[in-house]
Amino acid sequence: MATNSEIVGDTLEHYAQRGFFRGYSRISESSGKALFRIRWHHEKFFDIQYDVKTNTIKFPVLLPEIPSDSDMYKSFKKFVKARQADTLPDHRRIEVSKAQVKTLNRKGNVTLSLKLLDDDIEYGAKKIVHLAHEVFMDFLMDGLYYDYLVDVFDLDPDAV
Repeated sequence: MATNSEIVGDTLEHYAQRGFFRGYSRISESSGKALFRIRWHHEKFFDIQYDVKTNTIKFPVLLPEIPSDSDMYKSFKKFVKARQADTLPDHRRIEVSKAQVKTLNRKGNVTLSLKLLDDDIEYGAKKIVHLAHEVFMDFLMDGLYYDYLVDVFDLDPDAV
């Protein structure tokens, strides 16, 4: 039987094999924590951590360089909270009975985390990846954060 860390890793590897990520590796596992790295949006590398003790999967730095007192961060928190709304279709919603989604801003680096309330580790791994994808495809691409994408993620203005 696979460990929870292996389930997270296998789920991420499955996305990589399907071409959803452009790169994937299992970095380390020790002291009840596993670290994975993916190459994804705008060809950037993102770390994903799984903590066995807290049953939490997180992107320690999903969005860098966002001041904690900014309108952008306030909007981001609202966007994330809205992903648990009953009005969303099942495939896009994160069930409040299954997981808690949180954001944290440390020195401008925004963390996105999902704490599982049950043992459905694959559900959690899939949902946090889908949520992070929605951040890039919906939240950041709505036009308000174009300059942020150009400045921080090196988006080519001529390619848009």
